Amino acid sequence: MLTELTLRNNPSLIEAFTGIPADVFWAKVAEMAAKLPEYEDARHSREGRQRAIGAGRKFAHPLAQRVVAISSYLRLHVPQAVIGLMFEISQYDISRDLRRLLPLIQDVLPCPDLWEIEKEEPGSLMPLTFEQLTDAHALVDATEQRVSRPGKDNETRKQFFSGKKKAFTIKTQLVTDGEHHIVAITTAVPGAVHDKKLSDKACTLERLPDGCEVEADKGYQGMAEQVSLVTVVNPETGKVQEVPRITVRIPFKKPKGKDLTKEERAFNHQVGAFRVRVEHCIGWAKNWAILANRFRCDHSIYTSVMRTICGLVNAQTQRWQAARASANCA
Repeated sequence: MLTELTLRNNPSLIEAFTGIPADVFWAKVAEMAAKLPEYEDARHSREGRQRAIGAGRKFAHPLAQRVVAISSYLRLHVPQAVIGLMFEISQYDISRDLRRLLPLIQDVLPCPDLWEIEKEEPGSLMPLTFEQLTDAHALVDATEQRVSRPGKDNETRKQFFSGKKKAFTIKTQLVTDGEHHIVAITTAVPGAVHDKKLSDKACTLERLPDGCEVEADKGYQGMAEQVSLVTVVNPETGKVQEVPRITVRIPFKKPKGKDLTKEERAFNHQVGAFRVRVEHCIGWAKNWAILANRFRCDHSIYTSVMRTICGLVNAQTQRWQAARASANCA
C-alpha cells in the first residue's frame, strides 16, 4: 500500500502517478487542507441536502492520500479498483471522492472560467477581460471524447453520435489566449452538437472583450458576420463610423470545383500557425488519460473533470513559462 509517508519519501512516485512535481503537489495539498473545513461546511449546508450535518460514513484516510488517489486516477485512468488497491482505499470511496474532492482541487488551481450552456441570461454574462487574454487574442476550438453507448432508445443515441468521429462522444469548447493559457471552457454537451452551434449556445462572442482578436477553424464559418458593431470616431478625420466590436479570423474554405487564391492560402497559413496554440492546450489536457481514452465515468462529472485538468494544464504552463523567463534573464 502507498501511504502518505511512502509518497513523501519517494517524490518520483508523485510525478509518475499524477503528472505533478512533488513539491508543487504537496504545496497544493497544504492549501487544500487549509480550505477543507470551510469547504466541508459549505457542502454540508448546501441547498437541497437531506442528511443532517455530520451524518454519513466518514473517510478513513488522510486528505493527502485521497487527493493523490484521485489525481492518479485522472492521470492513469486505470480501473478505480486498481487505484483502490494501490492506496488501500475502497472503489466506492474513489467514486465518491471524484465528486467530493474535484471542486476543492479546482479551488487551488488556476482553472478556467466555466461557461454554462443556456442557463445564463444575456445580461448576466460575465465577459472575459484583457487581463485574462494576455495578448488580446482568443483562440476558440472544441474537443470531443468517446463515451459508451448511451441510453436505450435511438433518439438519445442520436444526440451523442458524432458524424465527424463516427462514434458516441461528448463535447466541450475551450477558449485560450495566444500564450497557451486556457481561459474558459463550456459545460459538456452531446457530441452531435456542431462546434459552431456550441459556440452560439455558449454566447462566445458576447463574452469576449471589445477590441480582441478571435481565431477559430473552418468549422466556425459565419462567426464574423455575427459580431455586433460599435460606433467610433476616427481620431484623424473626426468622422463617425461603425466598426466590428471584435475581429474574427476564420480560414477560407476551398470553393467547390475551384482552388484558393495565393492570398487566401497565405491567410489560412497565418491563421493556422497562430491557432495551433489552442490545439497544443487540448493535446496537453489529453496527457491525462481520463480525457484521452473512452470516458467511463458518469457524464454528470465530465465538466468537473475537464475543468480540473485544464487547471492542471494551466499550472504546468505557468511553471514552464516562468522557468523560460528565468533562463532568459540569466
